[in-house]
Amino acid sequence: MKKNLIGSDELQQFYSSKFYFSYSGINKLLFSPSWFYNHYILKEKEDSVDSHLVNGRVIHCLLLNPQDFDDEFIIVPGKLPGTSNRSIIDEVFKIHLESSDDSLTLDKYEASILSLLATINLHQSLKTDEARAKKIITADNISYFEFLKSSQGKTLLDNKTLNYCKDCVDSVKENESIVQLLQLDKQKENTHLEIFNEEFIKIENKIYTDDNTFGFKGFLDNVIIDNDAKILFINDVKTTGKPLIDFPDSVEYYRYWLQAAIYYQLAFYKWIRDKEDSVEWRINFTFVVIDKYNQVYPFQVSDETMVTWLKQLRDEIIPMLEYHYNNKDYTLPYDLALGNVKL
Repeated sequence: MKKNLIGSDELQQFYSSKFYFSYSGINKLLFSPSWFYNHYILKEKEDSVDSHLVNGRVIHCLLLNPQDFDDEFIIVPGKLPGTSNRSIIDEVFKIHLESSDDSLTLDKYEASILSLLATINLHQSLKTDEARAKKIITADNISYFEFLKSSQGKTLLDNKTLNYCKDCVDSVKENESIVQLLQLDKQKENTHLEIFNEEFIKIENKIYTDDNTFGFKGFLDNVIIDNDAKILFINDVKTTGKPLIDFPDSVEYYRYWLQAAIYYQLAFYKWIRDKEDSVEWRINFTFVVIDKYNQVYPFQVSDETMVTWLKQLRDEIIPMLEYHYNNKDYTLPYDLALGNVKL
């Protein structure tokens, strides 16, 4: 499928209003313009949600905005179904949402279940449709389906996941230097500091260019503004399945450097740019990393490193965004589209 069909309804809808790039959106575009096209223009949903991403969301909420936990998450009694069975039930639930009869139970969707099983070639070795359906229509899965109906769109968690996330948060709160860095003990006190958690920022694209056709956005985990010292601290909480010592490699592999550069600019435009003494202000960026062993370490980004990352944003990322967005071309990655890759 060609990804620059200017006349397509989806593309026209996408360009009918200004688009704001997030770090995750840029990452998709860098990895595969087709992936970006399918996700943001065709609005195709991902087949599954990475459990690591869910864990990260839970840890962020418990650590920085615990008052919002009950609004975002709900605990499933017992175990969640296995991955394959859960994917089938989740798809059936999407079908159920289109029904006007909320009383319908999982067993009433046997035809849909059999179709979905055939699509992913699951339980096809069984000889009869009845045997295949019974693999999905179990007492536990029926309970899970009913729980989905009552969840009101909240993210479902099992107790194992919740306990793991709580242990991670406890490891942070037991580290006095991290508590001080994030100002967790000052959240409800009147201090000379301004503290923002999960702060959403959206800005026009005036970063290194006069191009104003698209903008940037992001959620900053933890921002602390010290008006006396004229320092703005950006602290980004990361969880990793690798040991702490490997995190610098992850910065390159997952392009966390790009996230840091974007968040730096978002914070600068929101809080510093328009100050009369803006040249006197500094921005300190730190990755607060929790590894799979619940070890915690603050990786502070040096001024020199941040300058390098900001140059990469200016010289590599901005031209790439301008090319794809302004040309409505989502066929090939930027360097391939320009013929810059040779063997």
